[in-house]
Amino acid sequence: MVKIFDSAATAISAIENVSKISASKADLKGMLATGTGEPSHVRVLFGEVDLATLMQLAIDFKISDAALARAYLHAREVYGAYNPEMDEIAQEMGIAVLPSDAT
Repeated sequence: MVKIFDSAATAISAIENVSKISASKADLKGMLATGTGEPSHVRVLFGEVDLATLMQLAIDFKISDAALARAYLHAREVYGAYNPEMDEIAQEMGIAVLPSDAT
């Protein structure tokens, strides 16, 4: 039997492991596109879900790399999400200057 990786199920599971509030694919799409949503969900999505899964979700939902990076930066600023790999991507894309680079 071939097992197919479901990135949405992986992300939803991670979110629901820390929150009593359920999450859906529509919620994921909105969070990935805008960086907004239920605060605990946004923090887990951008802070705990690995980069490969985030990138696959963005592809699945037709969200550009730039939009994903901007959404992450919003999530970092507003909700305290932290993902060093996403920081690096945003910086490489010229979307963000990290605080340590601003001096």
